[in-house]
Amino acid sequence: MKSFLINYMERIVLLICLLLLAAPVLQAQVDGSNNTTIIPAETNQSDGDSSLDIKPLDNKGLSNPNSNRINGMSVPNTSSSNNSEFSMFPKEKFGNPGEIYSEKLKKQEKKHDLGIEGQTLGAVEDQYLGDFKTKSKKVTIAYKDGGGVVDGDRIRVFADEDIIRAEVLLSYTMTGFELELKEGFNKLDFQALNEGEASPNTAEVLILDEGGNVIAHEYWALATGVKATIIVVKE
Repeated sequence: MKSFLINYMERIVLLICLLLLAAPVLQAQVDGSNNTTIIPAETNQSDGDSSLDIKPLDNKGLSNPNSNRINGMSVPNTSSSNNSEFSMFPKEKFGNPGEIYSEKLKKQEKKHDLGIEGQTLGAVEDQYLGDFKTKSKKVTIAYKDGGGVVDGDRIRVFADEDIIRAEVLLSYTMTGFELELKEGFNKLDFQALNEGEASPNTAEVLILDEGGNVIAHEYWALATGVKATIIVVKE
């Protein structure tokens, strides 16, 4: 029995020695496994709370009702400022009467300015000055410069597509010729050969019957190459 106790004590002592010898090795392994970087959690400085500070999205678009972007992303405009209901019929718009009148006045002034500008530059398309009836067998066709100042305007005169006057220099006074009429339509064309020193080519034209009565009294303002047409109908 005594020898058994001695052997038992020797084993305990040996086990303790082995544990003491193995302790540094186990400590080194534990230290090696824990060699990691620890990032401390951000604390709230105002109240000392160690929990994470979670902030809401910077949603400026919601705070600004006129914005259509949230955090850089486009979103549909859901502003509730327009409380009108859906309708399939167009709604009548009521504006300031003064503004409406002013807008109409501006449009009229613009139209007037365009008309003046068109007259200054001269018509760029052939012009029809009208048709006139007479029972005369012949008429007198007379013309002069219509710009108030003779500036060298020249024209060519046609009767039913035939050249009657190849080149006429318009002057201060009326000049012209007599033309025998045929039954029905007699077409007269006046073509601008140039625009003189001051654009456009301008003229005043008279057509008189055999008794000296005025059948037609017209004006034109043409760009070079454009024609003004009058039709004389013999009844």
